[in-house]
Amino acid sequence: MFNFFKSNNPALAAVNVVLIILFRIVFLIHPTDTAFLFHHAEPASKFFIRLLDLTHMPTLWLAIAGGVLCFIESLLVNRIINRHKVSARKNYIGGILFVIFSSMVPACQLLSPALVSIFFTLLILDKMFDLSRPEKLYGAIFDLGFLAAIAMLFYFPAVYLLLLVIIGFLTMRTGTLRGILIIFTGFLAVMLVVFTVYFWKDALPQMLPDMVNLSYRIPMSKISFTIWQEISIGWIALIGAWILLNVPAILYSSVIQTRKYITVLILSGVFSFLAIPLLFNLNLTHLLFALTSMTILGAVYFVETKATLIAEVLFIVLILSVFALEYLPLFIPL
Repeated sequence: MFNFFKSNNPALAAVNVVLIILFRIVFLIHPTDTAFLFHHAEPASKFFIRLLDLTHMPTLWLAIAGGVLCFIESLLVNRIINRHKVSARKNYIGGILFVIFSSMVPACQLLSPALVSIFFTLLILDKMFDLSRPEKLYGAIFDLGFLAAIAMLFYFPAVYLLLLVIIGFLTMRTGTLRGILIIFTGFLAVMLVVFTVYFWKDALPQMLPDMVNLSYRIPMSKISFTIWQEISIGWIALIGAWILLNVPAILYSSVIQTRKYITVLILSGVFSFLAIPLLFNLNLTHLLFALTSMTILGAVYFVETKATLIAEVLFIVLILSVFALEYLPLFIPL
């Protein structure tokens, strides 16, 4: 049965849809407070929130919109894995894992600035892996800085992506000063547009506070999580540790190119945790960045591991854990 999920069958995208719907049924019976998701002042995020009137949108519609974006992002995960041959065998389990991992925290299932920023993060990974090709892809190098800036304008802590793309560029190919300058040119091109808009509105003093989300600043000492949220974090950390312990052994026999991909993904996950102090309004949607890296690493593990029985049991447990983390808090409100 598990081999079906690891197979080269595009129809598995239908499984993504089924899981997305099943994981969001909880919002039919238990609407939640979503105001905290939209405490953002970043220029693109603020425009996005006002345009769609997200602060007044019912939870169910936020879940549906988040589900649609989650499905698109799951397809991007499959594209990255198969187009760049991150795994030795073509498969579509990466998209399924993205739906599972991104659904472990209820807030991550709703449409939010962090979820939108993940879309650009996946585009960055796709462009970055392109750099392993021998062609001089100056357009892709420019796009790395450009997309990193767009992601930051939706969700400021995503600024770590600028550092990631520079290191990724140096990892994927012999780096040059010219290439790094092209990355900064793409990044600054977006910043110039933002500067022009604020200058035109005579609001330059507000530009920096908006970009770092200073107006919604909450001291870290006042932030607390429920026991169920702490359990979610612990479970995600446990799964991440298991994947990281097993992937290096798989990489031992892989090609150098794949090792470069994995290195970038691990760095992405590490940088996402180091970026936590950049959150002036901490909420668990930030976990999406680490979970995205875990998704692709997890796909490599599930496809390449020889411990098939363990992988099959773990896969089932992962799906059941999402339902447990969604529904148990309704009946056992710790």
